[in-house]
Amino acid sequence: MIRALHRWPGLLALVLVTVLALSGAALSVFPMAERLVAPQAVAGQSVADMAARVAATHPGLEEIRRSPSGTITAWWFDGGTPGSAVIDPATGADVGSADPNPVERWLTNLHRSLFLDDAGRLVMAAGAAAMLVLALSGAALVARRTGGWRRGFARLRGPLVGRLHVELARVAVMGLALSAATALWMTASTFDLLPDGAVRPADPAAVSGQMAFPLGQMAALQDVPVSALRKLSFPYAGDAQDVFTLSTDAGTGLIDQGTGELLSWAELTPWQQVSETIYMLHTGQGAAVLGLVLGLIALSVPVMGVTGALIWVAGRRGRPHLRDNARASRAQTVILVGSEGGSTWGFAATLARALRDAGQAVHVGPMSAFDPARCPRADRFLILAATYGEGDAPASARGFLDRLARMAPTAPLAVLGFGDRSFPAYCAFAAEVDAAAR
Repeated sequence: MIRALHRWPGLLALVLVTVLALSGAALSVFPMAERLVAPQAVAGQSVADMAARVAATHPGLEEIRRSPSGTITAWWFDGGTPGSAVIDPATGADVGSADPNPVERWLTNLHRSLFLDDAGRLVMAAGAAAMLVLALSGAALVARRTGGWRRGFARLRGPLVGRLHVELARVAVMGLALSAATALWMTASTFDLLPDGAVRPADPAAVSGQMAFPLGQMAALQDVPVSALRKLSFPYAGDAQDVFTLSTDAGTGLIDQGTGELLSWAELTPWQQVSETIYMLHTGQGAAVLGLVLGLIALSVPVMGVTGALIWVAGRRGRPHLRDNARASRAQTVILVGSEGGSTWGFAATLARALRDAGQAVHVGPMSAFDPARCPRADRFLILAATYGEGDAPASARGFLDRLARMAPTAPLAVLGFGDRSFPAYCAFAAEVDAAAR
């Protein structure tokens, strides 16, 4: 069941998950790049000091924003002409264009929605869900292969493709699960499925009706460091009833433009706090190093996709087409196959051919389809089971033993084990079969 849950989402969503991973890896570079080039505020600088410096050099200032990386951007309207720029908070002077990076914007649209708006967001959410299923089921399969969760990083054996797939999986699984889960949360937030909407402070009962109070002397702004700022919106020019709107990492407040006093305040709700933390974890905005680590982990997805597909193809090729396979209801000998990689089916086909040459009616099928009631003429059951991981029986054997205990056949059973570590597992499995059949 777990193997099927891992295989089919991986095969069906391979291209979509690859696009998600590669675009996400590319986007993970931008927060760190922005962090390295953004002019930073002076240690201990307040929003009041920074806003006063920006306003002195930009008449008609309308808004100041600080990104999670520390970039300060200002927008203004001077003489009927709009303007915007990245600002040096220490001087208030322009240091660069405020226009978004076109490459980053293109990658963001690809990553979020495949350029298909809401329909594309749902498609990419399905891709994130597939990645989460792949990560969790993959972790379970790695634990099963290595002999338990505590042996998750034990030495691996087997073909190079399979070992490469598992090695990458056990290093990347936590990061991929985190990226996928946070992506699903953000999608739910985008479609208003979570109660994390912004809470606006209550409108003040009255304002001073005054204007032009010095920004540098506003007590409500002096108490806020630049590092805590999200956005400062200025009142509409000439409107004495309008107020400043201050947004920080703690909440949102309204400030009287004539006195500089805080009129009302709304704390961030727990839902908002969680959503903002989720956003930081997913995008790396505000946690650039984590973003780079998750981006590197995402690069493993295409490799795991290709190696996973190769493993599936090898398994399909290893399962030969069974000619002259008798119906279970007419078979004298029933060969039941348990295999993780498909190689045991070749042994089963060879054995079936030899038995048919000896005049037997032979049916070959998977252990998962075992049902003695479907084989009323069977004189014997032969079980061919390859080992897996640290010499364990294949996954299909687990359900097989339960069914065997409930539906014990009257015909004798024989167990044949295969694998470089098969003998201990073969003996244990044969004993379990014998016990279940009694």
